Amino acid sequence: MAHRPVAEVTAATPSAGTTDEIRRPSALVLGGGLAGIAASARLAEAGWRVTLMEARSTLGGRVFSFRDPRTGRVLDNGQHVIVGACSSLLGFLDTIGARHLWHLQPRLNVAVYDRRQRLGRLYGVGAPVPVHLLPAFLSYPHLTWLDKLKAVRCLVSIMLTRRDRPELEDVTFYDWLLARGQTHRLVSNLWNVLVEGTLNDNIRDVSASMGLMIVQDGLLARSNSANVGYPNAPLMDALINPARAYLDKLGVTVMTGIPVRCVNAGPDGAVQSITVGDGTTMRADAYVSAVPFWTLPNVLPEHFAASTTLHALSRLQTSPIVNIHLRYDRPVMEGDFCYFLDSPLQWVFNSTRIYGHDSDGTTQALSISVSAAWDYVDLPRSDLTRAIADEMLRVFPKARNAALLEAVVVKQPNATFRCTPGANRFRPGPHTESPNLFLAGEWTNTGWPSTMESAVISGYNAADAAMSSIRAASVTEDQRVGPMG
Repeated sequence: MAHRPVAEVTAATPSAGTTDEIRRPSALVLGGGLAGIAASARLAEAGWRVTLMEARSTLGGRVFSFRDPRTGRVLDNGQHVIVGACSSLLGFLDTIGARHLWHLQPRLNVAVYDRRQRLGRLYGVGAPVPVHLLPAFLSYPHLTWLDKLKAVRCLVSIMLTRRDRPELEDVTFYDWLLARGQTHRLVSNLWNVLVEGTLNDNIRDVSASMGLMIVQDGLLARSNSANVGYPNAPLMDALINPARAYLDKLGVTVMTGIPVRCVNAGPDGAVQSITVGDGTTMRADAYVSAVPFWTLPNVLPEHFAASTTLHALSRLQTSPIVNIHLRYDRPVMEGDFCYFLDSPLQWVFNSTRIYGHDSDGTTQALSISVSAAWDYVDLPRSDLTRAIADEMLRVFPKARNAALLEAVVVKQPNATFRCTPGANRFRPGPHTESPNLFLAGEWTNTGWPSTMESAVISGYNAADAAMSSIRAASVTEDQRVGPMG
């Protein structure tokens, strides 16, 4: 059999035109998740010729929707939530014309139930920080009055603490809170409510520095920082398709179904090309890797194996999320969403109401999001569905008279990286040992945990680093060559 010749192409090759067009720098972005999309947009907005490559058939990475083959329903891989502090993501939604597809609370309001179905609310009022939270603290039924006093005192301590102190990366937020008089009940019924869903980990396992970040930036930065938001449509419609349309408008070449086989570097460490699945090689001035950190070592050259960057990435860990989509033959839940203390359900979202489909009042779709789901991710789907359905009967009295019509389980073993003590020290910046290879991904050093906000920030950071480095290299080359007489 004759061998297929290996082709060589230049990324985003321009059509024949002006000299200015030819001089435009080019970039190859590897990975079409939110970080890769953000990096591509930033570079294209600056006039670069950009090619975005994704191994799967659609963009989105870990932010995607799918049509369930059994039920025919369009479902998200998991319930994605934002808060008012997600300024980069909200700005990106504005840019791509998708902000109207996302709801953001005008004020914080989270319903919290305990095992006796007693309702409490974490909410904000129109007052300066931190007074805007005081009414919620005073009326919150899941704490004693002594606990509430201790919580307020700890909140003041959190406001006065500099979370960049190195020692805060070496202790857990749980131990830090206990050292400041917080009781086990207080930690479980208040602080873990704020931390577990955001960091996808139990408060006993996250670093104090990241726990403080959640409270300081996500709750106390502004009176609207903690306002909760979510998409009013499936993720593909609310984010990915508008982002793809924006990239098309910018002239970004988007190539899906194209896996990257390897990154090819020269003796000096500079990337010379990439090889994709069919053997084609592609070249550009700069390369942005937005693939998961556990995938990156598989595509880099062998001499990168001993690099500081890859050594650091090998120290990062991941945490699973399990999402269960349920549909009942009648409404069983009121409100948009709620949290359950001491329950495997954790967060329950009323998908029917969120998507505006509750006009007929017949069936109801719910989405249960279980963070740090080590106890469930390896269970057979039938056993997991049975456990969640039984818990629904316990906490939602109306479910006892309803029939469960459908249950779809989505498991994500590597949903997020873990913010364990010391993890921040292993999160790289956008630069690598190669002068023209840059990193994007929510796991890079953005200051945020593993969120969509962090993904967007990382894409911008990688694009800015690429533009700065290529610009500096061009200046150096001009100085070396000198003017022509």
